Amino acid sequence: MNIAFLPDLSALAILVVILALVRRRHSDVRADAWLLGLFFTLVEATAHTLYAPQGMPDRVLHLVVLDCYLLAGLVFNWAAGDQNVARSARVAYLSLNGLTLFAVTSLYGWNVRVPSYYIPAVVVGMVVGVVSSILIRRKARYALLMIAGWGVLGMLIAHQHIRPAVYWSLACLYATAAINFQRRLSRHSTGKVAIVIGFSIWALNFLLHPWIISYHPAFADIASHVWNMQKSLISIGMILVMLEEQVSTNEWLALHDELTGLPNRRLLAARLTSAIDHTDRHRSNLALVVLDVNDFKKINDTLGHVAGDQVLREVSATLRKSIRASDTVARLGGDEFIIVATDMANEVTVERFTEALRSAVERPITINEQAMVVNVSFGYAIYPTDAKDATKLLRLADQRMYASKRLPVEHDRLRAASISTSTAQQA
Repeated sequence: MNIAFLPDLSALAILVVILALVRRRHSDVRADAWLLGLFFTLVEATAHTLYAPQGMPDRVLHLVVLDCYLLAGLVFNWAAGDQNVARSARVAYLSLNGLTLFAVTSLYGWNVRVPSYYIPAVVVGMVVGVVSSILIRRKARYALLMIAGWGVLGMLIAHQHIRPAVYWSLACLYATAAINFQRRLSRHSTGKVAIVIGFSIWALNFLLHPWIISYHPAFADIASHVWNMQKSLISIGMILVMLEEQVSTNEWLALHDELTGLPNRRLLAARLTSAIDHTDRHRSNLALVVLDVNDFKKINDTLGHVAGDQVLREVSATLRKSIRASDTVARLGGDEFIIVATDMANEVTVERFTEALRSAVERPITINEQAMVVNVSFGYAIYPTDAKDATKLLRLADQRMYASKRLPVEHDRLRAASISTSTAQQA
């Protein structure tokens, strides 16, 4: 037993526990995959600690170590993979290619050193790699990389360099993980730096390990400590990424409505101030439109609050699709929404805009497997014609919205038709 490895093993175990605790607050599939990968790393480190100080390692322990390296690498590549690719395709691709690598690492872990035992796995691995790259990933460059990777491995085995061949395959796997994490994680992430550096060091360790053991055994202890250091570095990086994403989520929630994902009152105030500045610079008009869902309390009372929430999500999604990129739609709370529409020519333009919103919102939707139509009321105020500050503008639009609620719906329809006819005559 290598007692000198116990401090590093304990540190890794503590970091895995911390990551598990952080994951409880930031649960997602990727975090689960990170934990699984670090679990295999922890098993490998434990088995490595049980190695005899001198001589060949026990076959079972060696097998566990090599296969855990492989499984951890596959899991980390899964976690860092392209999320735009279907999950089933990613699983199939990693599984098919992982099986052939598993045969290689298992043979070496069992201390088999006969090249002829490895050649079938190399041939099958190259064929599977090329075919899966073309049929599953549909990328020719992946097929070329498979040919190159398996080709080098086969050439090393043919020259009876078994250890370098096996560690070459693991180095490629971990280098791929480093590249994938570099591409997938946010470029502003501090944790990403630790993760990418950690996997790059790990890949380099795999590449240099046979050379150090064969030609510079005096450096083996230093290499072992570097090996364990980068595992802790990766663990710390993953904890940092999860904490950074949690902070980012909290910042987003501070400015958005959790139910609909729309900007909340705080973000609306900032957007409205910016829109007013834009209007002043361009000497144009701005419309502040307030929308309220009619009889929303009745929807909650008769269909339940879950159905009411679904109605609000449907309305918010429709409004988001119906406005321009330069406009802002926000939820003030309850069933009230507000739209900041810039560059409005005149009142007729605003009326057309609100009627287009009404037509989009007042369409059949399915709630609790029942078709229903949501009716809404509008009120608007125009800057700078109606008011010259945001508070008065919002108050006036709100008052007009409540006034329109008291008017018959048909009156609003006739008014819209009248505006349309008047516009046609002017044209």
